[in-house]
Amino acid sequence: MSFPSKFTNFDSSILAKISLLMLDDVETISLSELIRVRLDKFEDISEFMLALDVLFVLKKIELDDSKGLIKYVN
Repeated sequence: MSFPSKFTNFDSSILAKISLLMLDDVETISLSELIRVRLDKFEDISEFMLALDVLFVLKKIELDDSKGLIKYVN
């Protein structure tokens, strides 16, 4: 999985997949719960983690290390 290019269409790219991790009406969620409800939408755990990394870099999520929670940022 990669970014859109001449060889990878947008629907197959990681940019299309990050929207699957954005949950409506949820402010915080544990990583284990997010994996449980969304991992089946990804090819494997590495693709899932790459999507989380992209959201983190874009400052759409924050991680609370002490509690293991992901906080969605507006």
